[in-house]
Formats: sequence, C-alpha cells, structure tokens
Amino acid sequence: MCGSLLTRRLFMQMTASASVFLGGQFFLPSLSYATETQGTKYKGPNVIVIRYGGGVRRRETIDREHSLSPFMMNRLIPNGTLYTNMSIAQLPNNDTDHAQGTVNIMTGRYFGYTNHHENVQGNFLRPSVPSIFEYLRETYDIPAHEAVIINGEDRAQDDGFHKHLNESFGFSHQPELLSPTRFQAFMLQLRLEDEKLDKDKRKELEKQLSEVRKKSPEFLKPEEYSPEIQKFWRKWRSYYGDENRTQPRGDRQTTELALWSMRYLRPKLMMVNYQDPDLVHFGIKSHYTRAIPIIDEGIQTIVTAVESDPFYRENTVFVIIPDCGRDNNPLMDVPFQHHFNSRSSHEIFAVLYGTGIAKGKLVTNETDQTAIAPTIAALMGFKANRSEGDILREALL
Repeated sequence: MCGSLLTRRLFMQMTASASVFLGGQFFLPSLSYATETQGTKYKGPNVIVIRYGGGVRRRETIDREHSLSPFMMNRLIPNGTLYTNMSIAQLPNNDTDHAQGTVNIMTGRYFGYTNHHENVQGNFLRPSVPSIFEYLRETYDIPAHEAVIINGEDRAQDDGFHKHLNESFGFSHQPELLSPTRFQAFMLQLRLEDEKLDKDKRKELEKQLSEVRKKSPEFLKPEEYSPEIQKFWRKWRSYYGDENRTQPRGDRQTTELALWSMRYLRPKLMMVNYQDPDLVHFGIKSHYTRAIPIIDEGIQTIVTAVESDPFYRENTVFVIIPDCGRDNNPLMDVPFQHHFNSRSSHEIFAVLYGTGIAKGKLVTNETDQTAIAPTIAALMGFKANRSEGDILREALL
C-alpha cells in the first residue's frame, strides 16, 4: 500500500503542480516559484509544529475512551482537523524511531537523512535534503532566529537537525536550534573565559565541556552565535543560573524554551520536539502514561500564550504529529516498545488547529507522515520540491 502511495506521489510531483491557498489567495507553485519570491517579506501565518515525541500510541492520545491528552481531545480536535489514520510507510529499513520520524516530518520524505557523527552514541541524524525551515528561508527574507527548532534535554544527538548535509545550502538557510545541551555548551564556554578561574575549577569546567561535545559535537563559540541568540541565552542564564536543578526538567523545560522563544525571538516557524514518553525504556509503565499529560499541558500552555499575544493571535497554525507510534505487545518486559517494526509502531495521527484550518473535521482515509512538510509549505506559501507527500487538503479552508 505505502509503496504504491509513494510511487504515485513522485509521479504526481513530476507531472503536475498543485494550487496552494494562503491568506485568501490561491498560488500556483511552479519550478520558479521560490526564485520569484526569494527575499520578499513573509506575510503568511505563523506555524508551530508539535512533535508529540518519544513515540505515542493512538490509544493514549486520540482515542476518546483512553486518551491521556484532555486539552488536545476537548479543545483542539473539536476546533480543528484530526487525521486518525496517518501512518509511517512500511518500507525496508524504514525505522520507527525518533530521529528518523522527526526528519521525515521536516523533509516530507523517507530516508532524507544521513548519520553525521559515527562516534556519537545513538542516531545523530542530519537531513540530506532540504527541510521546511530551509525551504522557508530560501523563499522569504526570514532571519534564522525566526525559524527555530526546540529540542529537549534527553536527546542531544538530535541537535544536528538544523544542519543540512550540503553545507553550501544549509549554512545560508538553516534554522536556529535551541536545546539544554546547546545552553550548557554556551554557558560553560562563557565561564571558561573568566581569567580568574583557579586551575582545578578550570579543569572541571573543561571536563564538563568535553562531555557535552561527546553528546553534541557541533556547537559554536558564544561570539559566533547571532546577536539574537547570544541575548537569548544570556537572558536564560540570568534567570535560571548555571545549574540544571534550577531549571524545569524534561518536557516542561522544552515547553519553557518554546515560550521564551516566542517572547524573545518571535519565530514564524517553530518546531517543538517533545520526548518524555520515551522514558518508558526504563521499564516503568507510568513513565509513559505520565509523560503524555505533561506534553498535553505543554501544548495548552503554548496555545494559551499564542492566544494572548497579538503577534500570534488569530494568525497561527498548530500542526501536531508523533515521531512514531508504539507497540501493543503486553508481554514485553519493557512496555510500549517501538523498535520491532510492528504495525502499531507505524500508526500515528495528525491534528491541525488554528487560522485557516477546518473545524470539527475528522479524516479517516489513509494518509502518510510525509504529508506534513508539503502541507506546511502550502500554509506558508513555499514549495517543498523534494518532498514525497500529498498536501492534507481536507484541513485547509
């Protein structure tokens, strides 16, 4: 099924163009569309992508009888569009994992990534084709700090998502990436600039920085960041200090970073990568079931911030989608796995909510994870040339 869908998508992209709706006008994308609009001011809606991450099942999220996500169920879905039958394609070597799923969402295609650092434990993946962020910045005059990826503290290996494999393309159009690991690197380097440090303290800080580099090898010196990002991290440090124990932890910290980003950076495209449900790998079921309400609370907090801010109010679209599903096997020692390529680990969903999105709409036909990138492209008025997915037209007014 999915293989034929991918073939059909590729054929359609090569033989036809699709009309795109934005701000009351219809655009007809063409091969020259990005070139024609490059450098123009962006006037479309803001888009916030919520990666309902760490892998979640439909049962605990969009199943009304069992959902642990009350805000999404009772506020967003009745006022937005729900895709109940979205999936990750069953393809050879197509892993249902967090990094792979995230890059699928960002690029609109499968296998659009490469391992960048073999010496870093885990899937330190990097897009090998353009992502929605690069398409957006290539098309419009948008600075990097207005296209932001927010990562959590438990997956430092994901801090390469903003780096395109093609340096000549990616450097010019890459987004900014904010994460606790990036802050730690920023803060430690600032502390090491203090000439009054004694030998033992300097050695301790250098060791800490070395450990950060092992987890996330690509970070800049403080002065190499843009003025906006330098100011952002200095404000964060001034408020929370240098120690982790003074900051929110886990996905609550991810929410806080998103709120700060909205306040101080004003991103027009932001992706918030939640992750705590994956803590179930410690073998405790409640790590999974408790993490879902925390994400739901985070979504509610971000929606409330949007609705109270004139910059975002009535001009923002939320796109909520998991990176992957989870297994339904009750006999496993570690419940809710996602590494066995089971059917349920491929089963996900999508919720669209906000400006220009159909309200109270339920879509049950088969859709694919790769549809997210071209749908965001349609909303924001650029073309995702390398994506494989179909636009989720049912959601667009």
